[in-house]
Amino acid sequence: MTTEVKISLGILVAGTVGLAVYWFLPQHSASQPASSAKAVASEEIILPQYDPATYRNVPEVQAYLSDLKKSIAQGEGFLPLDGSELDAGGKKAQALLLKDAAFLKDTRSGDKQMHNDMMRIVPAPVASLDKAAQVICRSHPCYQAEKYNFVTNATTRAIVDTEAGKVLSVDYFPNAQPDISYRLKKVAEAIALNAPEVKEELGRLPSRKDITMANVRGSMKESPCENTAHLCVAPTFADHEKERALWAVIDLTQLRLAAAKWAGLGKTTTPACISERSLENRYIMEKYCQRDTILERDGWKIIYRLTASDGLEIRDVQFHDKPVLHSAKIVDWHVAYQQEGGGESLDTSTETYIEGRRVEYVRGEGGRYAFGYNDAMGCPMFSTSVVLAFNGPQVRPLHDGNGFMLTQDFRNPKWPMACNYRYENRFEFYHDGSFRVVGVNKGRGCGDNAIYRPVMRIDMAVDAHESFYAYDNGWKQWTQEGEEHVRGSEAKVKKKYPYKITAASDPKRGYYLEPNHGQFGDNSRGDNAHLFVTQFKENEGDRDMLTLGSCCRLDQDGPESYLNGESIRNGHPVLWYIPRIRNDAREGHEYCWADTRIGEDGNPIIKIWPCTVGPRFTPISSF
Repeated sequence: MTTEVKISLGILVAGTVGLAVYWFLPQHSASQPASSAKAVASEEIILPQYDPATYRNVPEVQAYLSDLKKSIAQGEGFLPLDGSELDAGGKKAQALLLKDAAFLKDTRSGDKQMHNDMMRIVPAPVASLDKAAQVICRSHPCYQAEKYNFVTNATTRAIVDTEAGKVLSVDYFPNAQPDISYRLKKVAEAIALNAPEVKEELGRLPSRKDITMANVRGSMKESPCENTAHLCVAPTFADHEKERALWAVIDLTQLRLAAAKWAGLGKTTTPACISERSLENRYIMEKYCQRDTILERDGWKIIYRLTASDGLEIRDVQFHDKPVLHSAKIVDWHVAYQQEGGGESLDTSTETYIEGRRVEYVRGEGGRYAFGYNDAMGCPMFSTSVVLAFNGPQVRPLHDGNGFMLTQDFRNPKWPMACNYRYENRFEFYHDGSFRVVGVNKGRGCGDNAIYRPVMRIDMAVDAHESFYAYDNGWKQWTQEGEEHVRGSEAKVKKKYPYKITAASDPKRGYYLEPNHGQFGDNSRGDNAHLFVTQFKENEGDRDMLTLGSCCRLDQDGPESYLNGESIRNGHPVLWYIPRIRNDAREGHEYCWADTRIGEDGNPIIKIWPCTVGPRFTPISSF
């Protein structure tokens, strides 16, 4: 059975499970502090108390370690993917890469083999190909492979032409982690199911069907997985009756439970699964993931594609034959949860060590703690992203008739069940040459105290050389890469634009940037965004990106790693625009939220309270 068939059958089974509807008592306001014993318990942090060697006896872990030892004994130190995870082309690609010196360059340190795993080999999405590879892969089958070095915390990505038997490119990403393999997902689930702490907290022996989000990379402060050099995922167990979820943070670098955390879910009547969903996976993959699509409408010409992990991307956008954009996309959604207190009883006066590693307890402002996920949106097959494309991109008229939108729906298969997410990537195009990059969060997430940060990458094409300006009692040009909190309405220009990007040779040719303050008629509460401007580099997001930055360090948005003081004067600046949104589950004030309610006919209906963010770009002079 091929990987595609397995994935399709899994989604089909999930989508046909019967609806189970619950109705709870009204919840407390999201803004109220926890006061009951139940609320305090829901914020509990659980650190491992048992011997980590416990996990060495788990069959999935034993088999994994046995294969790794055999590989090292044979002088390889590299675990390839099992043939069951690969189609015929993937097997050819893996065979080539196991002999490719550039791909295997970092598998050894001196005379020692380092632990490396092949994580995935999939048909190459067009967004991952450079221009030369795009030409070759139009007529040849090409595959993308990613392996991870557990010692150096680095990912190597290769593009392979399987017909010619040639490796087209090899890229190395230090301090970056790929999506995990199917085998490691099963290992993580097995560790979570066999963790004594998980069994004790749940009060029962859990089963695999109780787990969600097992392949989503996760981190949590106060645990070794706060160290980003460890590859961690967070299988989650939802307890709807008690309105909370247990996050089991699994350290795949050390193959053990790193920590666990109870988080409140809020009131829900969401069913366990939603039936009658059609994904048409192969159609979406072949039509939108493995080739570009051209859209021409109302004077606009747009090339668009679905990526493996960067959502919907538009490229080479023109308006009346004049270049507007090289590229625009939302590369990640950072999802952080904050708890109010709950850690006051932790003893931070002495250091704690687990297996020789120091565990740091971090108490934030007001005694808060943070934990969460990085969500990647991707194609529905050959991708371990759990927020998947539904039904392909759609072109729809804007509600005011002033243009049209190109939009793509991404969601977890079990949305709107708690601990599942739904996002919409949208690009709006107006008759006057304006456009807007839009991110929509439709809930529901794992709790009612979430902070969402969509990372928007916007690469303008005003001219070969461009200038970026901010307004501060007059237009001031940025000459070096930089960042700042996006200026609020009180700092806007008379024409409401605090920023602009222009042709270096003609300041009247370009675009104003208008942040969202809730003025676009979509019930938004504003962006509260952070802005970065960096000099263009192809390996800084022009192709499909790995996860960028931390989900939970709220003082870091991700593009900081690209700031090194380079000049952007008359250069090629790239804009990174990152809104910050708080969800709200209070009755009558819902925002970034979804729930299942009983309709007038007695049947369940899904209610959505979306949060919509993103800037609009308006031409400085008319076309």
